[in-house]
Amino acid sequence: MSRKYSFGKTGFLLLFLSVLLFGASTQTLYSFEDLINLMENDNADLQKAKQDFVQSTLDVKDAKAGFFPQAVLTATGTYMFNPVIDDITVNVDELLSGISWPAGLKPEPTGQYLKLYDGMENTQYSFTLDITQPVFTWGKLSNAVKLYNEVSDIKKLQLDIKRRQLGTELKTRLASAHYIGQILELLEVQKNYTERLLKISEEAWGQGALLYQDLLDARIQAKEIDIASVEIKDQFSSLILGIEKITGLKNLTREQLQFIPDVETAEYGIQKRAELMAKALDDKQESITILAKLEQVGVYSNKIAKASVYWKPDLALNLSLGYSGSRFPLIETDWYRKNDYSANATIAIRTTVFDGGKKLNDIKRTQSAYESSQADAEQARTTIAQNLTQQFNAVDLSLAKIEYQRLKIENFDSKISQEKQLFESGYGAETSLIQAQIEKTAAQIQLLQHSLSLANACYAIEYLSTLPY
Repeated sequence: MSRKYSFGKTGFLLLFLSVLLFGASTQTLYSFEDLINLMENDNADLQKAKQDFVQSTLDVKDAKAGFFPQAVLTATGTYMFNPVIDDITVNVDELLSGISWPAGLKPEPTGQYLKLYDGMENTQYSFTLDITQPVFTWGKLSNAVKLYNEVSDIKKLQLDIKRRQLGTELKTRLASAHYIGQILELLEVQKNYTERLLKISEEAWGQGALLYQDLLDARIQAKEIDIASVEIKDQFSSLILGIEKITGLKNLTREQLQFIPDVETAEYGIQKRAELMAKALDDKQESITILAKLEQVGVYSNKIAKASVYWKPDLALNLSLGYSGSRFPLIETDWYRKNDYSANATIAIRTTVFDGGKKLNDIKRTQSAYESSQADAEQARTTIAQNLTQQFNAVDLSLAKIEYQRLKIENFDSKISQEKQLFESGYGAETSLIQAQIEKTAAQIQLLQHSLSLANACYAIEYLSTLPY
């Protein structure tokens, strides 16, 4: 009985472990394209940029609506518990007494009353329809439409820029996660080497074969690797959190990221660099196009300000239709006999005569904004060229350092082989072999760091020099 129970516990444990392993092996894997699709649908900054663009298109529609008449209908219905005008009645006898009757023909008093007016009804309805149509505005309406079209185009370009920025940031973070993940693995290998070196050093010190200073050096070396591991793990966690923020994912792991950087063979010759620089400074670049459109916004703003200056009246036509009466039109009977209607056509002008110089200041302000946007456009081209040149230099430096670290790794491989032969033959110390292995892993870590710098520079060049479709 006890044996059967023990088998049941073991079987349940194996089943539980198999479920855990199956769950771990069925994690969703994400390629770069998958993450881009998630970013498109779930990134908060991108969704905000999309809504900014949508709102800008509504502003364009509002500006175009200014060309059409504005119609406002006002309808009221009132019930008066105590009407202002009561019924009107007169005494028949009083009327008859005011007449000069011949003798003997004067009628006798009857005490009767005659109702002349039934009084105001309790209900009262009123309808007013005002239609206002702008006739002439000195071009303010047309320039406003053009201005908001430019602003809408800017919002669309900003959306495209935000999408490309997030895509580049995502690719950079994925590359960083790839290389830093490998660095963490090398740090674990290096940690094993330092633990073995520390153990040998403690045994040698205990036997009096090693100075305490050398033991301290071994301990410091081991602690430095521990600190480096903590720092790199913190960087890796920040990278994962950044990827989750961009894509909207939660609880993401390194194993789910299916991304390998393809920049190891990056080369930028003189001709290619010139081509990429031309693309980066092309007028079709979103950032440059935005600045050009900001200049146009300044132009239209200046035109609107000049059209709003003193003694430039706007002309508008106003039509007003009104109905009021005690019966609801078209529904209650006899409504057309108890109503009062009106129909008016009005031509109106409106202009500013004096405001202390504000209108003139608006013109100067828009002119200043236009000139400022021109200066921004020139400065932007210079900044783009400088950034691209810096990234080209970063590529050259990273490639040189990568080649340097590869030579060091090759040298350490040869040194490790020699130290291993000496140690196995009894002529060398294990500490020398371990120290060479530690130095090799340090060089491998440096190689990965330079590869990461190369990837960041390549992705920055791609971002700066890619033209929109």
